[in-house]
Amino acid sequence: MQEFLASTNFTVIFISLIGIKFLFETYLKIRNLKSIELNKNAIPERFVGVVTEEEYKKSIVYNIDRIRFQIFTALFGAVVLIIFTLGGLFNFLAEIVVSKTSSDVLGAVLLGLLLLIVEQVISIPISIYSTFVIEERHGFNKTTTKTFVTDMFKSLLISATISSIIYATVIYIVVNLGDNWWIYAFGAVFILQAIIFFLYPVLIMPLFNKFEPLDNEEFKKPIEKLLKKVNFKSKGLFVMDASLRSTHGNAFFTGFGKNKRIVFFDTLLKTITPDEMEAILGHELGHYKLGHIRKTLISSLVFGFIGFYILSEVLKSDNFFLDHGLESLTVYSKFLLFYLVAGSYTFFTKPFTSALSRKREFEADDFSFQFTDGEYMISGLLKLSKDNASNLTPDSLYSSYYYSHPPIAERVASIENKLALRDT
Repeated sequence: MQEFLASTNFTVIFISLIGIKFLFETYLKIRNLKSIELNKNAIPERFVGVVTEEEYKKSIVYNIDRIRFQIFTALFGAVVLIIFTLGGLFNFLAEIVVSKTSSDVLGAVLLGLLLLIVEQVISIPISIYSTFVIEERHGFNKTTTKTFVTDMFKSLLISATISSIIYATVIYIVVNLGDNWWIYAFGAVFILQAIIFFLYPVLIMPLFNKFEPLDNEEFKKPIEKLLKKVNFKSKGLFVMDASLRSTHGNAFFTGFGKNKRIVFFDTLLKTITPDEMEAILGHELGHYKLGHIRKTLISSLVFGFIGFYILSEVLKSDNFFLDHGLESLTVYSKFLLFYLVAGSYTFFTKPFTSALSRKREFEADDFSFQFTDGEYMISGLLKLSKDNASNLTPDSLYSSYYYSHPPIAERVASIENKLALRDT
């Protein structure tokens, strides 16, 4: 591998990959725009009677706005990445840190913080436009300026704390534990991530939202009945004040061990019935009972192990980093640059991970179908799509690449087929 790393022109590869990624993803987004335009004059048959003509037009305009903005943000992100790397911004930050400390561990923390702060500042206009223009224009935004600013600083503080611990740990191991450092670093990062995942529901999430126990008996009784039926024990059922920031509705499962929690957006409780809630919960429980969380963890372990091995080899090569615009070749600057550019070399894996995710979503729907009424699952999904102004006619190639969940029409069709088979 070292011969390959030393002889390869990574500058050309890097620029080519950034260009290919942007052009291909832009092509997919344009296809999606065309699909929306082609279907804008008539509500899709399956959604007739579910959405009004006004609601359908609203979803069309909303999704067109979002996709056009996504094209802009993708271009903006590509330009920023080039400025950071080949443009010398990251090297400039690295040189500042080198001039302030000779410690690799402290240097990793300082450079990581500088990188995080600069990235945060650059992203502010994007976040503002997304929240206060697009979401506001279409009636979804409930975030105040105060909440927006507070959330931003909280996120920055949490990210800074977690990233500093991880960077310091990894660099300490690199410097002190010999040639097999990558094995120990992989293990350490896995343990840290597990701790964060365990504590996330009880320490981090409450910093942003209030969580109240679900006390609505009309919803609570069928849910508790379902939990007993599938033999699922959790820390409790909670309602999150999502309406503080948005009108979008959702439900999710979080945590593991004794911190397992089922969380419902308060916005969701205003639009769906208890039976529909039970069916939606059945889907979320399906992910847990079918081992999707465990399988995802195992997959991340495998890819993480491979990633740390690749990192160990790449760190030995100055050529890789010089070709990405880094001249201040400290161990921590190399590590953070690798982290910065890795996504450009792995974007082609997205359709595979998306396909796997969609497969598991269908499996979770099937699980819910076994324990709840499929008709309520359908009506619940249709309400969610309406309330969130989902794209009802996505381009097939676009959805295959991007969608972690199957298009709503495909999920509904799958459940309808099962209902038909059951009734025959």
